[in-house]
Amino acid sequence: MSLFNFFKRSKKVKFDINNSSLNELLGYGILFEDNNKFLEWGTPVKESSKDLEVNEKLFADRSVYNWGEHTILKGLTFPLATTYWKHREDSVYKIFNSIVFSVTGNEEAKESLELIKIHLVEIFGEPQSKEITDTEIILEWIVNNTRLCIHYFEQYTNKLTFEINRL
Repeated sequence: MSLFNFFKRSKKVKFDINNSSLNELLGYGILFEDNNKFLEWGTPVKESSKDLEVNEKLFADRSVYNWGEHTILKGLTFPLATTYWKHREDSVYKIFNSIVFSVTGNEEAKESLELIKIHLVEIFGEPQSKEITDTEIILEWIVNNTRLCIHYFEQYTNKLTFEINRL
């Protein structure tokens, strides 16, 4: 035992991504089912980008990491991205804690809303939180300290964002 052992990072619990339930996986991160790659919550994006192909776009106010189109949550296939806003303190170290799919357009947003909602209800049951108005729908599921949120709203046209983030 060395004097500085307490400075070493403790090893994370290892689990088998092929034999774990979806609920268990969501507690650790997001599995890209099409290529069997796993994005672990709490890891720096630069570290994850070594194993996965990701395109970084830099803007004046944010950095956007486009992960490409992947299949997640037992069958949903979307182009996914993670955004880090420069004005937010939690974005400084670019730690992976969320992933987002978004779509704009009246028909595209409505179709995506129904597709995602039906799929999530089938897997996780009814949402724990629902807010429905004439121009906005917010559906939320909490699974193993991970929030899955569908936000459908009108802003010049219909828009939808589906965000998965670690609480």
